[in-house]
Amino acid sequence: MKLRLQSYILVWSVMVFVWVANYITRTVASPAAPFIRNEFGISYELVGFGVLSILFLGYFSMQLPAGYLGDKIGAKKILLIGPIGWGLSTILTGLSKNFEQISAFRLMTGLFQGTQFGNDRAIIASVTPKDKMGLGQGVSFSGLGIGMGLGLLLGGYLIKWIGWRQTFILLSIPSFVAALLIALFLRDASRSNQVINRSEIRTIFLSRDHWLLNLAAFGTLFALWGILWIPNILVDIGLDIALASLITSSFGFSSVPALIFTGLVSDKLVKKGFGRKIWLGCIIILFAITISLLTYSIVVKADVLFIALLIFSAGFWQWGVWSVLYSIIAEITPKSIHGTAYGLNNFIGQIGGFSPWIIGLIRDYTGSFVPALLVCSIIASTGGLSALCVRPPFRAKPEIRLSEKFT
Repeated sequence: MKLRLQSYILVWSVMVFVWVANYITRTVASPAAPFIRNEFGISYELVGFGVLSILFLGYFSMQLPAGYLGDKIGAKKILLIGPIGWGLSTILTGLSKNFEQISAFRLMTGLFQGTQFGNDRAIIASVTPKDKMGLGQGVSFSGLGIGMGLGLLLGGYLIKWIGWRQTFILLSIPSFVAALLIALFLRDASRSNQVINRSEIRTIFLSRDHWLLNLAAFGTLFALWGILWIPNILVDIGLDIALASLITSSFGFSSVPALIFTGLVSDKLVKKGFGRKIWLGCIIILFAITISLLTYSIVVKADVLFIALLIFSAGFWQWGVWSVLYSIIAEITPKSIHGTAYGLNNFIGQIGGFSPWIIGLIRDYTGSFVPALLVCSIIASTGGLSALCVRPPFRAKPEIRLSEKFT
């Protein structure tokens, strides 16, 4: 990328805003879910799948195609399509006349949002200095948490003020601003329009360490997307939807300190000659422990401030995962196939997006969200163990580059 001043800071900033726009339109469905359920008279399971999880069906199915196309024809071209498409589909969600249309447009939203990840992470990796990789992956990824926080916070208040339909339409506006920023300030890295080495791509699918990192992402994301039910869980225990959304929004806003902190720590570990995976595994396990504590606090009907603190803590450790995990992928994968590697990781990880549907199903069957939250904690723990098994397993030495494994 040939940009004046410090190009990586400009790129980080643009991608922060794009992720904010992405996650606002993604998470506004969470506070809207109970109103959609009441309007159409549907079950928790059906709203969990048709409003929340169906987006991820589209999202994860686009990860590999979008990452590969970004490696092939240029990341900017693929990135530019996304915000325009998901902005329009969010508007159409608000204009839907029946539940089937809502589900179709949420699926469409996911398809367009799925174009972003592999190309965004590849661009960040290509412009960020090696000694700032953890910080760069963290800062640029903080937009997800900010967007989640805003989607939950604004969604909860706007729905009470103007209704869920108008809220979807209003919160689509940042998506079109994001497209404009991509058009004005991003440039494709030199990796675009290159000949893709298919043997390198095959090694990603054969790489034990990539699959362990994919499983780590799945465990974390399964638990993350279970958080979309938290406003509904808090309403179940007697809170107003606006207050419930305000409390849950702290999960998203915790991303900024979390991503910066864990990224800086992992960079310091690398400078001292260590790897990042032990730190990664510990972060995921701390996330799982915090979910268990949150579940217990709901069972005993703890003070609202204590529940809010646990939600913030869960968010802190969850968001802290990504600056470290994506730095490892950048460092062990050849630059020419970064998009494909990130696409595969997010493809596997975002299968965890089915968790809102599974949680809704468990809620209908048991009459409580508590068993579902415990399932989230267990699955997150397995993700932490997977991270610790990256070679050399359970050791603090640096991770092994992909080229070193197959030579």
